[in-house]
Amino acid sequence: MIQINVQPKLIKQLFVITILISAILPALADDDDNSTNAVKRPIEEVFMTDLVYPQAKGECEFELSSIYQNNRAADTFTMPVSVEYGLSDRWQVEAEWDSFINSHPRDGGTANGIGDLELGTQYSFMNIAGSQFHIAPRFTVGIPLGDVNRGLSEGFMEYEPAVIIARDFPNLHRTQLFTEIGVNFVQRVKTPADEDDADPAAHELDIGAGFFTPFEHGAVSLEFNCVNNTWNHHGQENQLTITPGAILKIPGGGEFGLGIPIGLNRQSDRYDVIAHIIWEF
Repeated sequence: MIQINVQPKLIKQLFVITILISAILPALADDDDNSTNAVKRPIEEVFMTDLVYPQAKGECEFELSSIYQNNRAADTFTMPVSVEYGLSDRWQVEAEWDSFINSHPRDGGTANGIGDLELGTQYSFMNIAGSQFHIAPRFTVGIPLGDVNRGLSEGFMEYEPAVIIARDFPNLHRTQLFTEIGVNFVQRVKTPADEDDADPAAHELDIGAGFFTPFEHGAVSLEFNCVNNTWNHHGQENQLTITPGAILKIPGGGEFGLGIPIGLNRQSDRYDVIAHIIWEF
């Protein structure tokens, strides 16, 4: 049985946040949702950064991914499964679960099993004041379901408010520039039996930026991402990656994508391989 102990004060804070979101967003969602209907969604997803586009009301997106990570500590293969659902033409809810993880550390031994769960919501403001700018605040909560003793989870509850800002360039083959900035607040709720294996409970600054250019049957993309927690609680993470990617549209409303994140410093993975397939219904 999985036991997670969360401080009562934190529960109260999350309860207040939930009440505020529940009160404010439905009211905003009633405000002319038809404005997003005019925005054609060129692609569904990129690879390391969230996009500003919401799911349409009643629309569901299912995504199956495979991620191979090659770093100095281990080779890891992960299969995340995610679902997004549009509550309105601006407001969506989402869930992502690492349904399977296989980790092979350099020092020997192999661990496999389930990973963590992430729940989130996003509200998108498209073509603000008739411009080519879009903005989307979002909030996600990460729940540690994986085994910390086998390296399948870091054992943190994670709370990440973030904002995505994007700008379209219709005259440049409908290219879009996008930026996502978030702060990931962590709270340790599961500790390994050997406490020396526990990572510092340091909050993270997550920054992603890039562009995609759509074509008739797909798109190309490029992303730059920075994850850093060295600024607090003796954090040791400072990852810089650049990710070229390609997306191919599949007949019937699907999409296949392949991205190759490449580490730009010694603390980053040498390289990763991300493949995803997406269906909408």
